Amino acid sequence: MKIKNKGLWIILFTAPCMLLFALVYAAPIVTVLYTSLCNYTTFSSPEFAGLKNFVTIFGDDDFLESIKNTLLWVFLQSTFHVTLGLVMALVLRRKPRGWQIVRTAYMIPNIIPTAATGVMFTLLLNPSFGVIRPLWEKLGMDMGQVPNLFGNSRYAFWTVTFTWILYSGFNTIIFLAEMGAVDQGIYEAARVDGARPWQVDRYITLPLMKNIFGTCVTLASVAMVSQFDIIYMTTKGGPGSSTLNLPIYLYKAATLENNYGKANAVGVIQIAIGITLVLMIQRLFMTKAGEEDGR
Repeated sequence: MKIKNKGLWIILFTAPCMLLFALVYAAPIVTVLYTSLCNYTTFSSPEFAGLKNFVTIFGDDDFLESIKNTLLWVFLQSTFHVTLGLVMALVLRRKPRGWQIVRTAYMIPNIIPTAATGVMFTLLLNPSFGVIRPLWEKLGMDMGQVPNLFGNSRYAFWTVTFTWILYSGFNTIIFLAEMGAVDQGIYEAARVDGARPWQVDRYITLPLMKNIFGTCVTLASVAMVSQFDIIYMTTKGGPGSSTLNLPIYLYKAATLENNYGKANAVGVIQIAIGITLVLMIQRLFMTKAGEEDGR
């Protein structure tokens, strides 16, 4: 059957989705943008104040520290974390002995809620009864100097990072799915030509993973810009501002300071950073793909 007025049908089918987007996302974003320019608390209606909230937050050293920490975590998540997932996928693709057990075990941390993971590591690394104390004792160290990894500004940032950076099972599954979609005839032809396993990965598998790698980098970056629960459950952004990121700063502005205008100004910056990262990553990987297509 020939379909007439195809453009009209497209509009009719997409209209419910666009309406849902407008209600669920667009309207709240517009509200956040407007109230970020207002004096706004629990006990007062929004009153337009111009750029006052933005001047306030950019004059706050804690806010600048939260941006630095957020961007550093984004970098670590989108490079080391995603690359680790790719390496694990390359290993598991060969299906070594026990690969199914390893794959399942590697996915378990991704199944556990991140808030629960934060509580688990807080207990595990507790200086009074966690695994650090018996280890310290076996090393013959002074028991009065057992380090509080979450409570010391020298260690807190990297300790919090350790709670998620190694668990890249989600990325591994995505890469394995992409590798499974590659035409096996390409691999067979490479083997017939005498290519070694590392050469197959270097010249066939890795080049074909660039697009999905860009997708994983995008997902990892966006997730880290909005990371909240595991940081809040372990350090609450402390000690000082050593693990403070944008979501924690926003939460404190809204709850502890009762300043929704300031909190929404932070939200606007957070949205802007997220959009900028997505556009930069897309441009980077689209440019690489375009250069390769032109060769």
